[in-house]
Amino acid sequence: MKRTTTMFFVLALSLMVTLPLFASGVTEKGTYFKELDLNTATLEEMESAWEYSVDTYTNQRTTLRTAMDDAMEKRDIEGYAEMRSLYNSLEYPVITKEQTETLKERILNTENQEDKDALASFVYENSVFYRPTLVFDYSVDNGYYTRSYKKALSTLPGTVVTAPEVKGDGVFLGWSLDGETVSYKSGEEITMPYSDTVLYGVFSSGISFNDEITGNNSYVEGTEASVPTPITEDENLIFLGWYDNSGKKLEGDSVTVESGKSKEFTALWEGVEISDASIRYYEEGKIPANTQVILSFPLKNVGNVVLRDLKVTVSGEGVKVLSSDLKASLIGTGTTANASFLVYAEGEKGTEKTITATVSDASGNTWTKDFSFTIQ
Repeated sequence: MKRTTTMFFVLALSLMVTLPLFASGVTEKGTYFKELDLNTATLEEMESAWEYSVDTYTNQRTTLRTAMDDAMEKRDIEGYAEMRSLYNSLEYPVITKEQTETLKERILNTENQEDKDALASFVYENSVFYRPTLVFDYSVDNGYYTRSYKKALSTLPGTVVTAPEVKGDGVFLGWSLDGETVSYKSGEEITMPYSDTVLYGVFSSGISFNDEITGNNSYVEGTEASVPTPITEDENLIFLGWYDNSGKKLEGDSVTVESGKSKEFTALWEGVEISDASIRYYEEGKIPANTQVILSFPLKNVGNVVLRDLKVTVSGEGVKVLSSDLKASLIGTGTTANASFLVYAEGEKGTEKTITATVSDASGNTWTKDFSFTIQ
């Protein structure tokens, strides 16, 4: 048994040494990649040595696998174990981190573009340590809020990528290598760099006034702006003022910003729309005399702030309010709540009655609407 094991061992080692020589029809032993001086070796020498190293590894695996199968067929457990141990000790060729750094230095210092691209392609394809990354980075912290944008691309150096566009403070000018001067504009093609690179978003100074209710948005480029006065024909809306992102109200008729900075203000509106009232179970526009009935009408928030602690009342000559109900302590933007009242109306048949609904908030803002009914 020992003799058989030795024969397999010698055969395997012999094949591991000689088989790579015949893999490509060559008669001389090649050079392993790890034996090269990467400071002076040509790209052709590197490619040849790398191919030889990979072929040698592949052929050694095949040889040992065959020897293992033969040992197993002959029930040579000891021989199989020897071959298995050799098989497991094989390591696929790698370009180490240190070797990659040497090659990276050569790439960056190669002046001929074609040669640079060819060497970069070889290293990128065969070294896990060469993955140049292009990062698009933008962040701002103006004391009120923080915004950030970061996008990282990693692909073959020399290929073309497109510069993205971002929204931020001010007008986006483009991407910069030094953080100030625009190197690439949005949508412009960028050649993937040969080493890690960060591009910084550049914005111009400016002041934004955004009004989502009226749609009247404005942007003033520069460091100073007059505060606009929003105008609307909707009598249900009450302008509360301009507010920054921290919730602080803008005071005065002008605003300034430091050079290189920007500010953003949003118009806040409070608004209540009182829809037509109805008398439950009775014909539209009619109200029975000397009868308890339920008067109800919807309240819609047409502004962009939440309505809180609303007080709703109804009044009218010859109309008594017995009880009231508003099924909401607050009304979100764009939503509706229903107000209802138990009322008692006095009067002769055919008499016109005007009932006035009044809505008020804690700040003293009020909204009113008159409803006309005919006593039946």
